[in-house]
Amino acid sequence: MGGYCYVLHTMRNLVIHTAFPGDLILLTPLLDRLRRESDLEWLGLVVNPACAPLFHGDPRLDELIVYDKRGRDKGWSAFRQLVRQLKALRVDRVIVPHRSLRSSALAWFSDAYERVGFASAVGTLAYTELVYDNRALHEVERNLALAGPRDEQDPAQAMPTLHKDPAEEARVRSSFEERGLLLPVAMAPASLWATKCWPASHFGRLADLILEATPADIVLLGGPADQALCQEVAAEVHNCRKHRVHNLAGAFTLRESFQALRLCRLALVNDSAPLHLAQAAGVPTFAIFGSTVPEFGFGPRGQRDRIFQHRLECVPCGIHGHRRCPLGTLACLQDLDPQEILPAVLELFATQRTMEGAQT
Repeated sequence: MGGYCYVLHTMRNLVIHTAFPGDLILLTPLLDRLRRESDLEWLGLVVNPACAPLFHGDPRLDELIVYDKRGRDKGWSAFRQLVRQLKALRVDRVIVPHRSLRSSALAWFSDAYERVGFASAVGTLAYTELVYDNRALHEVERNLALAGPRDEQDPAQAMPTLHKDPAEEARVRSSFEERGLLLPVAMAPASLWATKCWPASHFGRLADLILEATPADIVLLGGPADQALCQEVAAEVHNCRKHRVHNLAGAFTLRESFQALRLCRLALVNDSAPLHLAQAAGVPTFAIFGSTVPEFGFGPRGQRDRIFQHRLECVPCGIHGHRRCPLGTLACLQDLDPQEILPAVLELFATQRTMEGAQT
């Protein structure tokens, strides 16, 4: 008696996104979504060297490909070498959240029969499917749209995630314990763009107000280049409270900073990568916006998160930040007083204490 033989085709998916670390953190809900697909056989990710540490050992990925487009892989020869590497992977579908011509070209030469990108990308002829880049949505939701409508999870509820590493967590926890940090509050005062940086004096004043009103400790986070800025913040704190300010800029790797944020009660950040790192860590995030606006799709998404901003007539003054204020005043940030943020901090702490009391 004859019968039918059904062969389930499994998919090999490659995601190309060689942007900033914050952009890659916002990509992670898409990786979660792809990993949930029943027909997924293999998932790879192409990133730049700055973002690679975020995904080393990530169980969602079968392969991580590092493309140093501005360093050792700069130029046509290295590009062709990467193309050969991508062709050898024999992927079925390439998804490109990055909107650059180079990323579109990589998709075109990959030999994938499905190539998905945004309709706003440069080089749209490279794609077999174009997705409307809905600027009214959060970047997380825009990225999720690239995978199509097949998913039970509400995109509006999706949050960034990074995998947890027990060894990293142990190192950071040990560092916190050595300093006696029982109620740590993280501050990340740096940004690549000057018009996204709330002044160090304001961060310092807010730190002093928090220390005066609560038993918290302030943990200053950033890279090695941010040590001096963090020292400026610490210098604003009253001498009798300075011992409760811990300048840890440069002390942790990017992944360890994520682990540090997981141990904090609150993260106070600019519109920059630490905002997204805090979101992935699941810590309440208070974000300070200056020349950009949350409507661009890069603000915090959690129920306990808050956004602080003075909406002047000149805001926003661009999609990205600037090296200096076009008007020379930086009023959108200078005029945001630390006293305006303190009540929300105290309210959050009171809520946390109530929740902790209910659990005991």
